[in-house]
Amino acid sequence: LSLACLGALAVLHSVSAFVQITSLTKLNLVHPRTRPMSQATKVQMQASAMGPAAGFRLLLAEWGGVRTEDVARESWAWSHSSRQSSSMILKLTAQIEEQGGSSTADRSLVARRRQLMTSLIQHDYSAYVLAATTLGGLIDREDLPNVQDIPHPTRTLDAPQRVDRALLGGTADKDLELVPDCTLPNVTYTENALDRVLLSIFRSLVAKHTGYNSDKEGILGLLEQGREYMLRPAQTAEAQHEMVIATLAGLMTPVMPPIYNTFMSGRIGGKQYGPWFWAPALTSWVTPTFFGFLVGPSRPNRRRDGALGGLVVDKCKFLQESGCKGLCMNQCKLPAQQFFRENLGLPLTVIPNFETQECQWSFGEKPLPVEQDPSFPRGCLVGCPTREALREENQARTCG
Repeated sequence: LSLACLGALAVLHSVSAFVQITSLTKLNLVHPRTRPMSQATKVQMQASAMGPAAGFRLLLAEWGGVRTEDVARESWAWSHSSRQSSSMILKLTAQIEEQGGSSTADRSLVARRRQLMTSLIQHDYSAYVLAATTLGGLIDREDLPNVQDIPHPTRTLDAPQRVDRALLGGTADKDLELVPDCTLPNVTYTENALDRVLLSIFRSLVAKHTGYNSDKEGILGLLEQGREYMLRPAQTAEAQHEMVIATLAGLMTPVMPPIYNTFMSGRIGGKQYGPWFWAPALTSWVTPTFFGFLVGPSRPNRRRDGALGGLVVDKCKFLQESGCKGLCMNQCKLPAQQFFRENLGLPLTVIPNFETQECQWSFGEKPLPVEQDPSFPRGCLVGCPTREALREENQARTCG
């Protein structure tokens, strides 16, 4: 039976074919909600509707990792601008928009578009990014399997500004640039009882390891604790990482890491046999419940390679309220990656987006070294309060 299934998958994989190119103007996908479509376009869309066989192929592509006919055709469609009119994603989107958008359209159309986007990201990431970027606001970001390289449709960017050289101390071959602040509206976060309890415990652990507490309440008090620790004379990034790792270990108590290491990371008897295949996905599903006190709402999604095990923070509370790249880097991203790798036995990559304040967590994905990580710009954020504090104290260093 296994050989028969493999044979069927191989045949399905080998019969890939391309469809004939049609004109993008015939598809009429400027924005279907703002102008009526011609009868020819409607007939064309209905003729291209996906039947049960196509739905089955998408399931094979999404869950079996098979590069099916539909995925190959979609990848080809996005390989050149002249071919994009043959994209099934565009045609499905046209049908969805004609029915009033994702919230009111036939759920099967939305589901199949989501399946096709998920299959595309697994087999051709560049084509996926181009498709998602081209459609922009026509697809809700919640419907995209991954958003880390997809521009936010409502963002606006200011021109970068130069860093004050006196602040940096000395000269460099190239001036650093300040990174424009996020221009999306701030979010007002609500905390449930669990969030308040976890934040209180977390803050007490930070105070224990730093010797400093803040009179401010909530996340603002935690950020003041972190910033005070960062600004201490001769402070190092490594010391900040160690402080956060010790805090995370205390938050998990001595009970949780051994359980996680056994059933998720596969560390048994001093040897590591995992991580088990379910560890990234299960971690991404459980984490949002215990994560909101620090970063706000988050939800499981796909990693950059299309695999399960991703988690996206819609708008990071820690980054929004701190406005500081250095706090983000040295008291969140880097220590979290190190904690999961060393204490829990599961690789983790954290990719913050400073333009949107979204943040992608990819469990099971090995992170790049800091110097090779494109997610961290070299300069500070324009409105960084830590940089201003350094200026006032005449400390010749940056917070990041």
